[in-house]
Amino acid sequence: MQKTVRWWMGSSVVAILIAGVAYFAHQHQRAPEPSASFPTSASVTLKGNAVQGAVLRSTDSEGRSVKLKIQAVERDSKDPQGEIYLYTVVYQNNLNPQWQNLCQPDRDHRVTAIPLSGQWDSSGNHMDNERMTFACTNSALAKCVRWGYKPWKTVQGQSLRDYHQACSRMVRADYCGTGFAHTRDGTEIDIYDRLRIQKRTPHSGMKFEAAWSPDGAVAISRTRFPETLALVKRDCPERLKYVQGKAKSSNLLSSLEHDAPKALIFNDSFVKVSQASK
Repeated sequence: MQKTVRWWMGSSVVAILIAGVAYFAHQHQRAPEPSASFPTSASVTLKGNAVQGAVLRSTDSEGRSVKLKIQAVERDSKDPQGEIYLYTVVYQNNLNPQWQNLCQPDRDHRVTAIPLSGQWDSSGNHMDNERMTFACTNSALAKCVRWGYKPWKTVQGQSLRDYHQACSRMVRADYCGTGFAHTRDGTEIDIYDRLRIQKRTPHSGMKFEAAWSPDGAVAISRTRFPETLALVKRDCPERLKYVQGKAKSSNLLSSLEHDAPKALIFNDSFVKVSQASK
């Protein structure tokens, strides 16, 4: 498992929503040799890397006609289980006939995406429907998959769907669960959870920030950036439940699990000084 100190980079907007191919994405992530039939051509089955070169016609989030092409498919070298596939996807629309990368470069300068079933609305809520989302690897959705919160899996009898959703809120510092991010590119955070998929990094120099559920933060000791605190007090003050002294408990995780029973994921971050006080 990779080191738990993570970086937030890039937008969490997840590219294109494609109607009718959710089954394809669903299966492609579950088996070493995935296969699926496209609804538009029931007699054609694409297996494994044979999906490379496939062309899909759909619409983007604004309803415009878009043609997508899966230019390359590869296993994610950062996934110890070998379950994640990375897609290089290009698109073409009526405004520009040239093929363009669907994604922006991530921290490793890759322009790949992970296909996920369903879609996410403007508030950041997952909708399990007949659609598929290509989550670019610089997005919160893809980061959470690569950190072990694979929404199609079950660990210790618990589905990771809610863990993935809680992680996406945490990465974006979406405290109130409204879809509004309160973080910045390059911000370091440390992640840990009830299932111990990710474990707290000792002596990181970071302090406890918040405990997270699929609906946003359920207990906030402090905000990632001091300027955000006033917004949280205005929009969801009931979520400010921890004081800094309590967050320094010698057995922090056990204390958090007890006091925030709805929380699935927790995070630390560096204490920052308000820009106004400089």
